[in-house]
Amino acid sequence: MEAEYDDLSHLRRQAAVALRSLLRPGTYIGTVRELALTAVHAAAYPMGMARDANRRSTPLGQDAPDAVTDSETANMPIILVHGWIHNRSAFLGINRVLRKAGFRHIHAFDYNPLTYDIPEIAGMLAAEVDRVRSISGADKVMIVGHSMGGVVSRYYVQQLGGHDTVDTVITLGSPHRGTYAAYLAPGSSGPQMRPGHTLMRKLEETARPSDVRWIAVYSDLDMLIVPGVSAKLVHPALRAHNVKVDDLGHLSLLLSGEVMRTVVGHLSDRTLNRPEPLEDVHPLPERSTRTLRVVPPVVDAEPASPPGDLAAEA
Repeated sequence: MEAEYDDLSHLRRQAAVALRSLLRPGTYIGTVRELALTAVHAAAYPMGMARDANRRSTPLGQDAPDAVTDSETANMPIILVHGWIHNRSAFLGINRVLRKAGFRHIHAFDYNPLTYDIPEIAGMLAAEVDRVRSISGADKVMIVGHSMGGVVSRYYVQQLGGHDTVDTVITLGSPHRGTYAAYLAPGSSGPQMRPGHTLMRKLEETARPSDVRWIAVYSDLDMLIVPGVSAKLVHPALRAHNVKVDDLGHLSLLLSGEVMRTVVGHLSDRTLNRPEPLEDVHPLPERSTRTLRVVPPVVDAEPASPPGDLAAEA
């Protein structure tokens, strides 16, 4: 009952905020922008099916800008995890910005949200992390997850041993405490994002402090996260840093300059908003023994090569 009352309270507050927002011009601008960018994402969707969807955009022979000055950080792989009913084309803009910033290993993880549930997708992500670490030689990776991609990433960290292999997780508009919009989502994974679902409760109950840095970006105009505060990561054990952006819809988060600067800033400076290490804490649960369906790995574009061997810009 307490959880239901809390949700109802949040919904009432969100409705009040929505009414007040009608007086702000930014609301109308943001809504129009969201509609326009929805069309952009739809047009780019087929590009996510191509193997070269994540090619480097820095022309051959040109050095990438030195936004990333630390070689260890530049060589730490970044894995991009898209949301429900999307594919890796979601990150075409962020991918390009990260490569221009100097990151050398960027991999987009693809999955089918209709066929597999969130624990199964997280198991596939675990295999992808192991593959990327193997080919790059890195001990840890950084993850950027949009929408359900953030929930998948969180499940991997908390349930499948990702706390040992992940340095940073940035979530963009992810329903950490569920969204009522998920009642409209078919398939295996969509219903698991409903508020109060067993999976949502499990993530709250099993959260433990770790060395993983959590950054959660949320918007006051995200109509797919209901209530909107669900996109904040507020569990005290995770000690997340929450970043609010104004007048951005769910898909607009992926193409916003402000969001891109937030992502690049936190990935290039691994000390930024990182909480102090804790001592004498309970460890995270051991790797889950849940039996996952064996699925073929989804292989993205060829791993990024060092700056001296960059692919020509298309």
